[in-house]
Amino acid sequence: MEGFYTGENRRQIHQQFVLLIQMIRDRDFTNVRQVLTEGCEIHFSTAGYHKGIENICRALMWPGIPMDIRKAQILNFVARSRGENAVQTAYIQCIEAKDDGVNVFPFLFGGEYANRLVKEDGIWKFSEIRFDLCYAKGNTIFVKDRWTLMDESAYCGHEPMINPDIDNPWKVIPVDDEPQGNEEKIFELLYKYAYAFDHNDYKFMTEFTTDNFYIAARFEEGVLWSDKPDTADLVGYRQVSDFLRSKFHKEAKMMHSCRMGRILFKEDMAVAYMPRGEDHRLKNRVMNRDNVHCICTTAIHTVYAKFDRYTNQWNMFKYNVNPIPTIFTQAEDDCLEFHEYFGGCL
Repeated sequence: MEGFYTGENRRQIHQQFVLLIQMIRDRDFTNVRQVLTEGCEIHFSTAGYHKGIENICRALMWPGIPMDIRKAQILNFVARSRGENAVQTAYIQCIEAKDDGVNVFPFLFGGEYANRLVKEDGIWKFSEIRFDLCYAKGNTIFVKDRWTLMDESAYCGHEPMINPDIDNPWKVIPVDDEPQGNEEKIFELLYKYAYAFDHNDYKFMTEFTTDNFYIAARFEEGVLWSDKPDTADLVGYRQVSDFLRSKFHKEAKMMHSCRMGRILFKEDMAVAYMPRGEDHRLKNRVMNRDNVHCICTTAIHTVYAKFDRYTNQWNMFKYNVNPIPTIFTQAEDDCLEFHEYFGGCL
């Protein structure tokens, strides 16, 4: 995975974020000074505001009873740097579960990180960490009265810690110090789309889509390389943004997290397949002692991109979501990232 990112800053920030999530999952902050500055501040919708390493470690320690199963999955990772400063965002899906030998009792939660980093003696460290809970399902009693959970009747479900006008990584650092490879840029188109959709920021969407960007409800192999919206359900900024705004209101906090699947190239066009799975939405399946140890897939998101030689930028011209029957793929519980593009767990 580290070899996938073309920039040294991005590679190191990715490694630091993986270490941070691993520490939180494992309840082991022994090496926390490797990733946090002494004056680091955290703003967690679940655990509140805290400053300083000692306070942060106490706040991020699991507040419930000991768990038999502890899982965390990092998705939609983005990192951008400029000089000695950097921003980084990601989604995360977690499972904390008890297993009594007969049944499994899971607590499922996921959320969004928006972080700031500074470089200290050549090492990137987090100076500010923001986290918004996006969903909490199942046995929420494990953290009842210890975490602030979701109020589905409220905007964002709680007091928001992340502000898209202030924390959007592509706006905070418009010009990254490091270049990106084509694969990175194309997968990142989906992350940009998810950010715009999940934060109700459709003006941002115009920065990486074509003028006739369209959404098709069906996947059709026969028109894979066509950029003509003949089979489109929604065409252009007005129809697309109106539709997405209507969808935005269906949940307190949206979270479109996808894995890196595969990419096909043909001349100045590319198609990226990006699987999506939501542990708390398994359709006609239920979580049990077998599939709790798996990565689930419930849909394939497809990004269609065209390279603009005048701006030297990949733009999305078409988007498709294809729901599929729930698939479970075996993975170790300590797998923090799973991407089909790299063959599975990293």
